[in-house]
Amino acid sequence: MTNKAAWLAGLALAGALTTPAALADDEEYRGFYFTAWGGSGEYDVAGKAANDEAILDGLDAELAVLPIQPFTNVTLSPEDSTQDDSLTPWGAQIGYRFNKWIAVEAGYVNLGEFLYSLTGTLTGTYGFFCGECDPAGIYTRPLSGDFQRAKQITSSGITASALGMFPLSQSFDLHVRGGLYYADTRVTDRLRYMSAEIEDDVFNLYHRRVDASQMELLAGIGGAWNINESFALRVEYQKYFDVGDDEKAGESDVDVINLSVLFK
Repeated sequence: MTNKAAWLAGLALAGALTTPAALADDEEYRGFYFTAWGGSGEYDVAGKAANDEAILDGLDAELAVLPIQPFTNVTLSPEDSTQDDSLTPWGAQIGYRFNKWIAVEAGYVNLGEFLYSLTGTLTGTYGFFCGECDPAGIYTRPLSGDFQRAKQITSSGITASALGMFPLSQSFDLHVRGGLYYADTRVTDRLRYMSAEIEDDVFNLYHRRVDASQMELLAGIGGAWNINESFALRVEYQKYFDVGDDEKAGESDVDVINLSVLFK
């Protein structure tokens, strides 16, 4: 996580918790509540053109370590790639509001899936070990078909937050959030071959998965409409900082806008 992000989130949280008004005791607001939410989001990653360039630059090196014989031919173009960095995150929290100024929440969040894919054609000869063959040993087979070079990122985990509440009236609140996200992030890289001649002849030339578990910062700002004593609707913008692990699979911020239903 960046020092700037940590400093800003810590300052905002400290300010909310140390204000004199936070010591107020207001029975009208005190109690447990539950929220469930869904929304949309985006990984703050490089654009498709930048990913095209990075994948194309590294493709020859990736193919060189695979058991593909010399004179392999690869045909592709950047137009054959797609990048879906739009997310459909969701989550749920249980919270406790101490008074009109302060609440705490713990919950679970699933940030959804980022997916990049580049396709092209591949011809050559593939060598592989077959232990079930008679005799067992190294065999070869021709390749003539399409390939897909794909990257997938998913992240989910437990959250813990403190909220500074700012009532505008009996019906409307504003709030700021500062907290922690214990993220389980998975990055999957795959090169898949799909034969042009044999139906359902599909297999991975390689499949690499990296899992990272990290404690990260999250922050948010939003507002709530208190419909009655039992229900409220909340809209919030959240930012999850440095999701992933820079040493293992890279890090990126995730931006989320969500709508939640709050049950008191």
